[in-house]
Amino acid sequence: MVISQSDGHTGGGTVESPVVVRQRLVLLKQHHDELDRFFQQLLTDVDAAYRNYKGATIIADVLAAVVMLTVDAYNIAVLHLTDVSRAAFAMQSLQFAYRPIKTILDEMGKTNPDLGVAQREMGGVANLLMSVSNVVGNALAPSYWAIVIANIRSGHWRTAFTRDPAREIIVIRNGIARQRVEALEAMERQINQMETSLGLPLTFYVCRAVPR
Repeated sequence: MVISQSDGHTGGGTVESPVVVRQRLVLLKQHHDELDRFFQQLLTDVDAAYRNYKGATIIADVLAAVVMLTVDAYNIAVLHLTDVSRAAFAMQSLQFAYRPIKTILDEMGKTNPDLGVAQREMGGVANLLMSVSNVVGNALAPSYWAIVIANIRSGHWRTAFTRDPAREIIVIRNGIARQRVEALEAMERQINQMETSLGLPLTFYVCRAVPR
């Protein structure tokens, strides 16, 4: 539930005590920082993996998985998951689903990647992504993902990317960087709304919300 900036009520009209709001504020800040670290790690891993890109056929699957996971990360923020248990579970699911993807990215970042290892890890990724989507829920993806997401969801993972994969890597990397900023800013607005309702000084996030 989002705390109203004007009256401090939840969306359902129930007044929350300042103690409860303060507890949720602390946890929301923690989730914000976790999401920031997640996006930063993802960008680092993508950069490392594709610096040595050599045309592996698995590239489209990995890119599709990365896009779907970052959309779920984005949705954690834009769906206002400030409910303590739901937000924590969503973050845990996100991080769990990323483990095999990270294994693939780490492998592909090697000078001589073992594509067999990458293919084996890729086998279970789709189910994990579906599980995360069920936990997080669905929201409108940023417009720059629209065509890619439509193709992925229709089952055309390998045709989701219409340009040369080496160029798509750059597009995806830039899209993730934008998504990080938008997701963090959505969460930062919630944090500032809560701080306003409590009469606290607003946390200043502008410098941290700039993609590195």
